[in-house]
Amino acid sequence: MVFLYVFVVVVLSVCAVSVWSKVVREPAAARPWRTTPVTPTQRASAEGVLAAQLAAGEITERQYVTAMERLAAKEARSG
Repeated sequence: MVFLYVFVVVVLSVCAVSVWSKVVREPAAARPWRTTPVTPTQRASAEGVLAAQLAAGEITERQYVTAMERLAAKEARSG
């Protein structure tokens, strides 16, 4: 009985270590929604700022759509 218990613990440990090593070394491209934060020296597009605010819950979907409509209208007038 002790052998069976030790065997199960060893098998589960090996499985956990193998899965954990794959999770820890996951490339950044596998999760594109996890971006690096924009520093003040970097310029962010208005669309990117709005998307970040929407993802953070700072603005609602309706506010996002309204702001994007305004940006599109502004670009249409200037370009």
